[in-house]
Formats: sequence, structure tokens, C-alpha cells
Amino acid sequence: MSFTHSIMFHHFHSEKHLPAQGSLSSDDFSEMLDWLGERYNLTGANEYLHKFNNSALEPQDICLSFDDALLCQYDIALPILKERRLDVFFFVCSSALNKQDNLEILRYFRTNLFSSIDDFYEQFFNLVDEYYEDELVTHKEHYPALHYLDAFLFYSKDDKWFRYLRDQVLGPERYEEMMISLMEKKNFNSDEIINELCLSEDNLKEVAKHGNLVGLHSFDHPTQISKLSYEEQLHQYTDNYNHLKRLVGEVVSMSHPCGDYNDDTLKILSDLGIQIGFRSSLSTTEVKSRFEIPRDDHANIFARMKR
Repeated sequence: MSFTHSIMFHHFHSEKHLPAQGSLSSDDFSEMLDWLGERYNLTGANEYLHKFNNSALEPQDICLSFDDALLCQYDIALPILKERRLDVFFFVCSSALNKQDNLEILRYFRTNLFSSIDDFYEQFFNLVDEYYEDELVTHKEHYPALHYLDAFLFYSKDDKWFRYLRDQVLGPERYEEMMISLMEKKNFNSDEIINELCLSEDNLKEVAKHGNLVGLHSFDHPTQISKLSYEEQLHQYTDNYNHLKRLVGEVVSMSHPCGDYNDDTLKILSDLGIQIGFRSSLSTTEVKSRFEIPRDDHANIFARMKR
């Protein structure tokens, strides 16, 4: 059975929050909500969940979802949502609230400490080549045939190669080693910026107070959670669940970090009583379980708006 989808949001920019790849201004966001409202039934998260649980979703029903517990979402998007009385899903990794979100720190570093994202990629690729030249030979031969991340139309060729290196070649430990090496060259101190990137627990309580649905996004956002053991995945989601439940009460929704999961993930979510879960792309529109609702990235929507 096929259902309609959600629109997925990440970064926003303003005088306070620096631009990032694909980030939206407040005007961009308002324009996008108008554009979506003219073409779809822009549905609140609570109504969307109710319709989903009752098999009552219509083809034009869509909802909005926000990943990664970013402070820019709270500062820029939330006031507009309040004004329009539109409730949405916020998918939160606990590490962000604990100010230990390495993924977001590293994203900030590569986005803002170089003259451009291309400058970062050049330095990062050169460093990986220097350390792992022999290992990369086979990967470079087979990579073109993989059509890696082709479902993410907004990713450039270098975006895809970077994510392949990070997730499929280096893995978390070696990737962080490469990034720490670059950070040391730039004298970058992450302690100085972490409070500017992520929500606080009080921010999240405010999000929930206004009727938005707060959901799971794992404890510390592994980029390939399917590579973890069942026990490791269980800790990721149980710890995340217990943390969020303590802060906001009932937790019944989730989204998969980087769209990655396996059968173990789905069993854990079912055992936790999660009612609805979202993927991170439209690579398939067939919903095989309640935890696989497709999402379109706001960058794709923005591109269609500008045609």
C-alpha cells in the first residue's frame, strides 16, 4: 500500500546562524509553505499520525519533519510554524541536547572553516588519499557502478564521494581521525560553537508545549546504524526513548538517521511502541511497514520552486 510523504528539513540561516549547504532563510521557508499549501494538503503532525493509524491518508496529505535538534530550526522555523498554527514532527538525537553532537560539529567545521565546500573536499580527499592510497584503489574502481546515493538528487558528485568515504571506507573512528587532523590545522575549538548549534532540553520542552510531536532519531546519530549489532542498536534507541520521554512525555514517532536501518531496527522500534517512522528519501514510495514512510528533502522542493 502506498502513502503520501513528508517533507524533511535540516538547516536554516539568519544573521545569527551561518548559511549551510541547502539552508533556508525565514523568507524561503514561508514561501515554501505557501508553495506546498497550494499543491498539497499541508497536514499537522498530529492529524497526519491520526490519519495514518486509521488508514485514512489521502494522496495529497503531507506533513513536515525536522531532523537533528538544530537550534536554527527553533530560532527561525518554529516562530513561523506557531504563527501558522502548524504542528510538525521534530526528530531528536539525545547527543545534540547533551551538547555532544560530533556529527553537527564536524558539519559546521567543514561548512564554515573553509573558503567553500569544494575547498574542504579538496583538502579532505587529499588527506584520505595520503593515508589510504592503496586501500582506495579498489573502491575507486567499483564506485561508479554503485550509483551511490543517486536517490538524493541535491547531492553533488563530491557530496556523494565524501559520504561514501566517510561511511563505507573510513568508518566512524578513521573519519574522525581525518577530521581532527584538519581541525588541528585550522586551530578549531568545537567548545566555542556547540551551544550555537543544538537545542537545549528547555528548547525541546517548548517545542513540545506548542503541540509538535517529538520523536526518536537515535542517541548519537550513527550514519550507518545498520552496521551496529542488535544490542548496540537497542541502546541507541532505548536510551534516546527514555531521555525524550523524561523531557516531553509520550514518544510515538521516529526518523532513521541518514535513512539507514535493517530488520533489527524495525523490531526494536516495534517493541518500543513507536507508531510511525520515516525514511530520508523518495527512493521508494511503497510503505512496507509503519516505520518506512518516504520523505522528500526540502532542497528538492526549493529547486522545483525556482524552476
